[in-house]
Amino acid sequence: MKLPNVKTIDDLETIKVLADERRLALLRMLAKSQTVKELSTALDLPQSQLYYHVNLLEKHGLIQVVDTKVISGIIEKHYRTTAHQFRIRNPMLMGSSITNAETTAIFSSFLDETKEEMQEAFRKAPPRTTDEPPLHPFISRKSVRLTHDQLVQFHAKLDALIKECDIRWEENVDTEAEEYSLLVAFFQADSGDKENDHGS
Repeated sequence: MKLPNVKTIDDLETIKVLADERRLALLRMLAKSQTVKELSTALDLPQSQLYYHVNLLEKHGLIQVVDTKVISGIIEKHYRTTAHQFRIRNPMLMGSSITNAETTAIFSSFLDETKEEMQEAFRKAPPRTTDEPPLHPFISRKSVRLTHDQLVQFHAKLDALIKECDIRWEENVDTEAEEYSLLVAFFQADSGDKENDHGS
């Protein structure tokens, strides 16, 4: 079964389903087909504690049953995500409909997952012998001052880059092209002078 690259989540109830660290962890694990028993073993948790979360993810179209087997008279379902990536509508646009705790849970999950993947990427990376692109993995953190018009233009460039990732994925999905990850975080910093901190 060929999965879509990106699925946009824009309804409040589904976003609230995702605003739970355990369900977000299950969603990451179900990037490959697994049973509740396998999830239970990996997380060292009783299956009974996972069924509620798995059922919610399935109900809201985030995971699906991709295979069913009968083992010793017991039906065993294999679940997998319904897309390679999920794009969540910015929770900040939903006002009081979503709590600060729920918004924080979603953003924290993104950052935690990225941290783990970056640590693994740096661990596996060969010694760097050049500062010329392409360089990976790398991290850069910048502060910038923008007028309103510059802010609009800058945001449009970021949005175009994100959309290009989706386009390239679709172009290369059946090729030998290697997979890379990009996380974009853009926000207004606290007022006051700050150093232009960066790393690479």
